Amino acid sequence: MKLNPGIYAAQLVPYTADGAVMEKSLAAMVERNITAGGVDGLYIGGSTGETFLSDTSAKKAVLEVAAKTNAGRVSMIAQIGSINVREAETLARHAASLGYNAISAVTPYYYKFSFPEIRDYYIRLAEAANLPMIVYSIPALTGTSFDIEQSRKLFEHPLIAGFKYTSGDLFTMERLINAFPDRIVFSGYDELLLCGRALGAFGAIGSTYNLFARLAKTIWSETGAGNLAVARASQAKLNSAIQELLALGLYQTLKEIIGLSGIDAGSTLPPFASLTPEQKESARALGKKLQTQGLL
Repeated sequence: MKLNPGIYAAQLVPYTADGAVMEKSLAAMVERNITAGGVDGLYIGGSTGETFLSDTSAKKAVLEVAAKTNAGRVSMIAQIGSINVREAETLARHAASLGYNAISAVTPYYYKFSFPEIRDYYIRLAEAANLPMIVYSIPALTGTSFDIEQSRKLFEHPLIAGFKYTSGDLFTMERLINAFPDRIVFSGYDELLLCGRALGAFGAIGSTYNLFARLAKTIWSETGAGNLAVARASQAKLNSAIQELLALGLYQTLKEIIGLSGIDAGSTLPPFASLTPEQKESARALGKKLQTQGLL
């Protein structure tokens, strides 16, 4: 299966209090995204899955459970990036063995790597998996962005397939899409889904699509059809919900609300703090309100 365009949930991962992956709950959450959410694809092992806080064995387990549960029904991208390149290569090969359609890797962070070093990192990981590589560009967290000429140099390698573009710089996003029509650009900010679609993004990958995939698909389809009034109204609903989620703690609140469906979504990994009893009550109240509004 090639990558399908459209809405991809950045998969949440349930953890026990001591950091183990809750595999049955993860399978239920993946199934929920596919069947209830109707997602076009899944992005496994990214920020939303708290992968940068977990160990290698947990990362492998997440890739395995997600692939087994999906069983080829929707497109799957494995985020395998790490500043430990040997770990990233191991995960890249593991994703390939599990049948993932593509891999993705966050730009190496903390150290001030040069562009040639970063380019070599992406090529090394893509070749380890022999799969298309979606460059995970999130400058606000990595401190690194890519201009058009750097992107051109990345795309000289046939396995570098595109970007997960998580930036508010919509000018550069449009320039990328315009300059490289044969490459893939995913919009990475849920709050800018309409904008990404309007600019010609191939798809969108987002945390809140674990709850709001159907709403996101409405934004995607209505924008594509030119029904901008409907799309804007739907984006406003999504952004209002995002605002409330962020106020309580994004990943913790997403998990608490998913818990209303009967799935034990577990805990977040430290140093994320657990919700207080008062925050849990607020999160559940928010979830019930969203259910009443027909957004879940």
